[in-house]
Amino acid sequence: MEQEDYLLRMIASIGIALSRIRRMLFEGKNAEARQEIEHAAVTVGLDLNLLIGLDARSLRPFLQTGGVFDQAKCAFFAELVYLEWQREVAAGSEHDADRCAARASLLYSLAYEGLVMDEQTRQHAAELDRALS
Repeated sequence: MEQEDYLLRMIASIGIALSRIRRMLFEGKNAEARQEIEHAAVTVGLDLNLLIGLDARSLRPFLQTGGVFDQAKCAFFAELVYLEWQREVAAGSEHDADRCAARASLLYSLAYEGLVMDEQTRQHAAELDRALS
């Protein structure tokens, strides 16, 4: 029961963080959004710069739990990097935006392998695919 309560609080906290970041981006508060994105990534266990900067092979161990990809963690990081991609696009930083798009796309594919994506996630993935082509 205690562990279940902890997980529910963690899920609620993650949802609030993502909502807050989206609002900041909508309001044009890019610097504040970056700080929130970085904080959210560290809270779940990985520095944002590492998450984006490591090559796919080096990143794999950070995304696994017990030798298996942690799809929930991948989904959360995919959404964070997607938001960072939006922030970089808004800032006009094409090179950094391209790196974020590639990483978010990889994370979405790992997170939803063998699963059905909800409509919003499908739209995000399609948006990233268009940006990468």
